[in-house]
Amino acid sequence: MSRPTPYDIAVLGGGAAGMAAALTAAKSARTVLVINRPINPRAPLRIDAIPARTLALLVEFGITPRAIGAASLHDHQAACWASAAPQRVHGAKTAHIERPKLELALFDAVRADGRIAIVVDGARPKFNGDFRGSSWRAKHLIDATGRAAVTAQSRIRWRPAWASRFFWTRRAATRTTSEFCIAALPCGYAYRLGSADHIGIGIVGRGAVLKSGTAGLTELLHGEAARWLCADMPPLHAMSRGAAGVTSVQWALPGHALLIGDALIARDPLSSQGLAASLSDALYAVAAILSDDADSLRRRQAENLAAHLTYLRAALAQCRYRDNSLWTAYERFVETNVANRIERPISALRQGRLEMVPGY
Repeated sequence: MSRPTPYDIAVLGGGAAGMAAALTAAKSARTVLVINRPINPRAPLRIDAIPARTLALLVEFGITPRAIGAASLHDHQAACWASAAPQRVHGAKTAHIERPKLELALFDAVRADGRIAIVVDGARPKFNGDFRGSSWRAKHLIDATGRAAVTAQSRIRWRPAWASRFFWTRRAATRTTSEFCIAALPCGYAYRLGSADHIGIGIVGRGAVLKSGTAGLTELLHGEAARWLCADMPPLHAMSRGAAGVTSVQWALPGHALLIGDALIARDPLSSQGLAASLSDALYAVAAILSDDADSLRRRQAENLAAHLTYLRAALAQCRYRDNSLWTAYERFVETNVANRIERPISALRQGRLEMVPGY
């Protein structure tokens, strides 16, 4: 049996955060990117809004804005959140990018970097002074496995989770603008945004959102709260189905590995730029390893968790349907954890311990 190949840093997970961490680590250390399956070039479409400054970071990785669907910047958005009438507000500049294109571009950058080894390994890493997989071992491990958080001691999440469904069409099929728009619904919320080539409608929530077919979702969207989102858009049944996934907040207690991105804090998109935060996490984690300063990283992560829960609580409190039982239960979960974790999570993450606070 051959001996595992040694590395300084192993990065677990082939999403955007993991590949950004591998590209950053390879500048200073022997690095391996460990993925559990090959990258899917036909992944379902998902469109994300990222701060304009994040584009500059991606350019440093050799990724041009146009290659990931960002043709322009947006500094306005429309929201029907606190009141029945949509309000158009000015904000920081953002770019709308297509996540599958970003991940393929990052993977191409990883493959082109001769300093990064790529290993497909579905086994859970073992720790005994160092980290070991089927054919590799490393002194340090960065866990970027998303909500699975495979090396975490525990995960704290809202159950049953809120989920999202996304439907898209080509930009040529509609005259509507690609700026971000959002509308609160009694059972969740709906949003619309577009990239250079595609535009879509996402629906988030529980209950009817998870169970309905396109006919039921269309009826939901054409109610008073969200009808304006569908103006000049094709009906859902005529659109293509994009990515689906969990959206409600989740966080984890790290084990021996460093957690980044959704593996550490899977942010609710209502109050955070999750993709931008994940890419930032990658850079900070590599810096913490190279400087042997894990304490600073833990402080930053604990503060980010407290800040996100605080911002999310404020967003939920402003929702016009907050008295609906679905919204009330989720708000209570966040409120409970804000009250118990503004001080304690910072101390707990620093010391490597975190107790679960029930949401009910």
